[in-house]
Amino acid sequence: MKHRFLIEWALIALLLPPLMAWLGQQPGLVQADLAIYDKLIKLDVHEPSPEILLIGIDERSLNELGPWPWPRNLHAQLLERLSHYAPRAVLLDLFLDKPGPAPEADRELAAAMLKLPVFLPVRYAEPADGTIGPASFSLPLAQFVRNAKGVGHAKLTPDADGIARRLFYQESVAGNLQSYVGELMVSTLSTQSGTLLQAPGANAWRRRGPFGFALAGASKTYRTVPYVSVLRGEVPAEFLQGKILLIGAVSDSGLGDDVPVAGVGPQMRMSGLELHANAIDVLQQGRAITFAQGRLLFAWIAFPILLVLLLFLHTPRNALSFACCVAAGWLLLCVIGLIWGHNWLPPTAPILGVTLAYSLWSWRQLNALLLFFGERANTLNAIPAGAFEPASSNMPLALYTVENQTLALDRAIDRLSHMQALLSEGLWQMPVAVLICQDDGGISQSNSAAQLLLAPAQPPSDVAHDPLRGHSLPSLLHQIAGSHPQQTVHWSQAFSGEYTTAQGKVFRLRSARLEGSTGAPRAWLAVLQDLTIERLTQRKREQWLSFVSHDLRSPQVSILSLLNLYEQPGSGIGVARLVHDIRREAQRTLRLAEGFMDLTEAESGDYRFTETEAGAIMLDAIDQAWPYAKVRGISLVPTLGENDCPIRVDPVMLTRALLNLLNNAIRHSPAGGTVSLCLNIAADNTEVVLAVSDEGEGICASRLAQLMSSANLAREAAREDAELPARSRGLGLSVVHAVVKRHQGWFDAHSAPDAGATFLIGLPLLNNDKFK
Repeated sequence: MKHRFLIEWALIALLLPPLMAWLGQQPGLVQADLAIYDKLIKLDVHEPSPEILLIGIDERSLNELGPWPWPRNLHAQLLERLSHYAPRAVLLDLFLDKPGPAPEADRELAAAMLKLPVFLPVRYAEPADGTIGPASFSLPLAQFVRNAKGVGHAKLTPDADGIARRLFYQESVAGNLQSYVGELMVSTLSTQSGTLLQAPGANAWRRRGPFGFALAGASKTYRTVPYVSVLRGEVPAEFLQGKILLIGAVSDSGLGDDVPVAGVGPQMRMSGLELHANAIDVLQQGRAITFAQGRLLFAWIAFPILLVLLLFLHTPRNALSFACCVAAGWLLLCVIGLIWGHNWLPPTAPILGVTLAYSLWSWRQLNALLLFFGERANTLNAIPAGAFEPASSNMPLALYTVENQTLALDRAIDRLSHMQALLSEGLWQMPVAVLICQDDGGISQSNSAAQLLLAPAQPPSDVAHDPLRGHSLPSLLHQIAGSHPQQTVHWSQAFSGEYTTAQGKVFRLRSARLEGSTGAPRAWLAVLQDLTIERLTQRKREQWLSFVSHDLRSPQVSILSLLNLYEQPGSGIGVARLVHDIRREAQRTLRLAEGFMDLTEAESGDYRFTETEAGAIMLDAIDQAWPYAKVRGISLVPTLGENDCPIRVDPVMLTRALLNLLNNAIRHSPAGGTVSLCLNIAADNTEVVLAVSDEGEGICASRLAQLMSSANLAREAAREDAELPARSRGLGLSVVHAVVKRHQGWFDAHSAPDAGATFLIGLPLLNNDKFK
């Protein structure tokens, strides 16, 4: 079906442009194009040139000089008078192809032509009735041709509706083309390149280089003076000096030289002399309108048709939009080309071609879709659905094929909808993280558990909104592992280890290939096995084993060693020394047990959150640490902010965490030193910051990073005195980590060797509206 569809598309692209090019030359479309041209040409407004003057053979001149034709010596007198004003060019719109009644008058007129640049028209002669032969141009008499500046045709060729809209640069029979006399007046060039309007034949009439012109206005727009007034010297010299003069009959002469014109309002008539004035004016200004012909015209018609067919093939769903946009664009190009480029590109044929292309495309597409849907609906309905089979409906059999296919398609869609909904909901509700991936690892679908694991910043909402869709599972795993992609094996085999997310979740990838229909892309079922609880339990077990095997065992070994030394003769250890050392190791054992119990309670205890002030928590911690500070000779200096700092915390656990920081600071401060406690509200007014600073020996950067790790449970060697109940820094900071984490806060520190240390706790404010 696909190949058949492409063949039909190619046939439309091949046959429609020539068909529209042919229809564009037929009367119906030609008349439509001319109607558009007449509307648009009114927009090409220009002022009449003051350099052009019409000397009209009008009713007054005929009344005063006598009936037409006048003696030719009268024209010679006119030319003699005009020669004194040095005109740029003179068009004597009279046919002088036959001798006059007085030969001396012809000689006088010919002599007068030598005194100024005179241009003469040739007469167009059609075959006489009953004779067979081509039309022809009849040249003026030889003496006039010799003395004239130029001789050319002045033939006005109306269109099929009888309205004059254009002229031709060259026109005549083969081998004797005559240039337009107005072009000769504007330029000394006697040839003009262009395309033949008609195919040449033995005696065919040829027209080369059609051009149109916008009228400067209605009849009598150009300045016109009577023939008789110029002959008698009644016209001011500035009207004639250096002008382009056109001499001939005007509208009120009654000599039958008027032709219908368009583009200046309602259809009207205008004298041929005024039409030539308009044509010469636009030629002089370079505003002549060229008409698309031949290959250019065919390309103008064919290109939009081929363009929309290509767009239809690329994006079928937007076919109507493409067709409307291209048609509107071509009409706009037509307007722009005529008004600003002075090129006429007829729009009817290409727009009609685009419309037909869309109609044929839509018809073939709908027909193909109808057949395809019918076949696929029957195939789907033939597959057993089992539990997914919807309830049967008693719909009567339709008489029309289209309706039958529609009903079959509705039933197939209903079955698939039930199946898809059940499968999607079941996958979404599964407690195990499951993803459906493409063969390259791209994620097509994921359930809520997978989204919580891989995209915790975007809480899952429903099946439709999947934040993992479109992402690459291998890339996500590489980001979690901090490794670089390797292309040696398929991703389903490359990820065999365990991965730990930033939130501490541990999982392992298990994948299985989903077998689909023949030729379908491979899909994979990826299961992320959650090992977080197992690994956490394993770490706890290792932690307790380490505690029992090392931390608690070490003091007991020391006690046994002391007893062995005491029993040895001559050891020098007295009872007082033995009691002192055994007491110290026993207290060390109690402190280690107490620290581990604090840590266990902080990580898994039952927190009781209440609303309180952060300052009260700080003062409670100071009260509990004051005896220890007094023994060490350390001053505790609190600094409370000006504003209240309401927080929601477990006061007992937070006080214990703060007390651990105070005890560490006191223990590591020199005698007589100061431990500062500071309470402030952050700059963004969203949290309260508690700071504990000492003046001790400080901590190096590597050691500080190890201590600030929330997973660090390392122990330091005991350095405290026997009677000073200070806890080790390692377990104490682990307790602080756990408590702050349960309060959704943050814990940080900065220090340097011999510069003391500062530990910071940030907790969210309960209500920060009054600080904004």
